[in-house]
Amino acid sequence: MVEVPENYSMSPEQMAQMHSNPLSQFMRQAAIYIKLPSGGLYYPPGTIQLPENKEIAVMPMSTRDEITINTPDALMNGQGVVDMIQSCCPSIKNAWMIPITDLDTILIGIRIASYGEKMEYTSTCPKCENADNYEIDLRQFMDMPVNMSLYAQPFEYKGMKVFVQPINYDTLNKQNLETFEQQRLISMVNDADLNAEEKQRRFTEIFRTMTGYTLANIVGSIEKIITPENVIVNNESHIQDFVTNSERQFYDALRKYMEEIAKAIPGKIVSTTCAECSNQYTTPFTFDQSNFFAFAS
Repeated sequence: MVEVPENYSMSPEQMAQMHSNPLSQFMRQAAIYIKLPSGGLYYPPGTIQLPENKEIAVMPMSTRDEITINTPDALMNGQGVVDMIQSCCPSIKNAWMIPITDLDTILIGIRIASYGEKMEYTSTCPKCENADNYEIDLRQFMDMPVNMSLYAQPFEYKGMKVFVQPINYDTLNKQNLETFEQQRLISMVNDADLNAEEKQRRFTEIFRTMTGYTLANIVGSIEKIITPENVIVNNESHIQDFVTNSERQFYDALRKYMEEIAKAIPGKIVSTTCAECSNQYTTPFTFDQSNFFAFAS
């Protein structure tokens, strides 16, 4: 502890320096800056603080982040991913609300800030079936544009204008968890020693629950609806009531429109040359969070 002479008066700057951590200069700092494909749109108020230049700072993962992201339960329920994003991206105050259009960019940015641009991946040649490890530069995925204007263009249904929005990470995570749980229940019912009538009853309950999840996802993908009388409807309960009681044609129109948006978003493709037979081929690159943030060698 530093001893201060009696009757010695320190300035506020000296007091702050005395009480500050002398190791702070060695702590992690922003490694890269990224632009979000959404440009900050579709974030509820208070969930993000976007700088004037629309670029957010990304810091490397901390020791706590490394431990958290490699904890199966935290990874499974999504909390580990949320904690990591909020730790590495101080501008994001509530990572549950991140639109899915931004999620990959943010995760890739954290991976680059923590381990560098290069990442190993395993690929199997479709010609000779040789499986080998290759290296990819993740920066190529950071500059892929997402045409957000597609979300600003409504589709029409019975004279109404229906505006859609990307679902957020919270909805995506719940959807994945619910799908996993329902598949587990189906497997349990199939394997259970039950009569045909009881199995049918339980299957009916499962499918009813899954239908509820689907309806919730539909509601979450609708930003607002403008009626022919120019009444703007953005109340979630009103939209849910409409979706629940609308004709099948509305769901078909919404699904078709969302498919058009999905097709317009470029996929992440990796070009690979087989080390065994020199065959050149492409393969989709998908992020598996269980190994995407594993310790780099």
